[in-house]
Amino acid sequence: MKVHTDPLTPAAVTASHSKDLQSFSGGSIPQARMAMDRSRYDGDRYRPGYHFTAPNHWMNEPHAPIQVNGKYHLFYQHNSHGPYWHNIGWGHAVSEDLVHWKDLPDALVPTADSVAPDGVWSGDSTLDENGVPVLLFTAGNDSQRPNQATGLARPVDPSDPDLVEWKMHPTLVTSQAADLDVGAGRKVRYGDFRDPFVWKEGDTWFQLMGSGVQSTSGADVGGTALLYTSKNLTDWTYSGPLMVGDVAAHPKTGQVWELPTFLPIGKDAQGRQRRALLINPAFPAGPGEYSSKYVYYWVGTWDAGARRWTPDTTEPKLMDYGDHFTGPSGTVDDKGRSLVFSIAQDRRTERAHYDAGWAHNAGLPIELNMRPDGDLGFRPVEEVSRLHAGEPLLDITAPTSINDANTRLANVKGNMLHIKLTMERGTADTFGLDVLRSPGDEERTRLFYDAPAGQLGVDRSRSGNNSSAEPNFGIHKGPLTLSGGNLTLDVFLDRSMIEAYANSHKSITTRAYPFRQDSLGLRLFGDGSVIKSMTVWKMGNMTD
Repeated sequence: MKVHTDPLTPAAVTASHSKDLQSFSGGSIPQARMAMDRSRYDGDRYRPGYHFTAPNHWMNEPHAPIQVNGKYHLFYQHNSHGPYWHNIGWGHAVSEDLVHWKDLPDALVPTADSVAPDGVWSGDSTLDENGVPVLLFTAGNDSQRPNQATGLARPVDPSDPDLVEWKMHPTLVTSQAADLDVGAGRKVRYGDFRDPFVWKEGDTWFQLMGSGVQSTSGADVGGTALLYTSKNLTDWTYSGPLMVGDVAAHPKTGQVWELPTFLPIGKDAQGRQRRALLINPAFPAGPGEYSSKYVYYWVGTWDAGARRWTPDTTEPKLMDYGDHFTGPSGTVDDKGRSLVFSIAQDRRTERAHYDAGWAHNAGLPIELNMRPDGDLGFRPVEEVSRLHAGEPLLDITAPTSINDANTRLANVKGNMLHIKLTMERGTADTFGLDVLRSPGDEERTRLFYDAPAGQLGVDRSRSGNNSSAEPNFGIHKGPLTLSGGNLTLDVFLDRSMIEAYANSHKSITTRAYPFRQDSLGLRLFGDGSVIKSMTVWKMGNMTD
């Protein structure tokens, strides 16, 4: 840029520009290099290394996962302009194994004169009748009410293995009507209409939209997932609510449901299709203390022909007992696995986001299954073992006492680790594992099982809260039944991230921001319990 004190004639501008061009190699202006270099974050002790992160700045929930020609594509809410919530489009990454990811340019961005001038919010993906991937997204347009509707995008070049370029369909494909039938004496929460989830059965596509239901007088009844059907992905017919929540009986399930995710988990003894409905509660009417902390689910039977979902119980169940696992999305891959992605809220101050230059990251992808008792089970995908860097740092394969195991653990340190642990309760009332522990126990995060209460929990009272927006972390816990008196934990440490999967049934996703540089140790506790097996691996990076 040049600034002149006097106006220039067109000829002077042309002459000056031509002269400047000669200063560039080849006489042409070089292309701007806009790709972010992840190495700018090297040395950040809190930024995860093997959990998916955006290459830069702000991200929130990953969504629209899809497998195309053997490659997994993942999209996510992204602001490429800075580490703050604004100007949200769809980031894009691709992987061949679900754990190593390659960054691609943003797939969709807010664009003037499109269906989404004010934000491209969360959505889903599917394949059209020709097997070509299609994205369905929440189109933000603040000049309309509601300012949320469903838009559609297709790849510019379907033969591109990375599907880099996408083009929005010129018109919306689903809009919320104020008079939707959601039951006698009720009305839809007009203006809350977002986060399409789409799948196909037979020749019919189904779409769920997150919304809420109120009484005709305006009292909130609960969140809902509104069901639509289509034969061509652009013309949709409303079928009614798949299910309506009860916010009075279960306040933490919210007045609105976001990110409804509806995935198969197997068939029952009668051959009926079993599915799990996962939802992210939203609280437009408050209280804010519950926002972005929970994912609730129901398991039941689904009859596609009758468009009928029958949950086993109306009682909601919590997937994860930490308060950082939110924003579910899912897909079924070519192995028949129902996969779920999530966002792990980092809960840091806006100042910390600004100083660090990034905000939030994804949880590990998990695989859903149906337990023998019919409940939902889940565990990390088996591909996480591909992140193991070298031989195990510790490998206990025979029953060992707590003291002997701790002696062998004394020199095992790190904040990018995978720990596989099976403990037998024995006579212990409380037992478990301390991670990110300083030598003098000044700092540590405690994963524990309280046997008398039958609860799995995390105690973060000594975790360290450097840069956290929460001054007091406290204790989080929930019910879990031991398996034959045993607790099996799959624990993933990734700098500030801590994920623990227990007995392939429940999980704890949490964060720690230690002040001390030496908070890197592991220690077992629970006198009277026995270590049946324990293996510790160092983990590599998602971009290796």
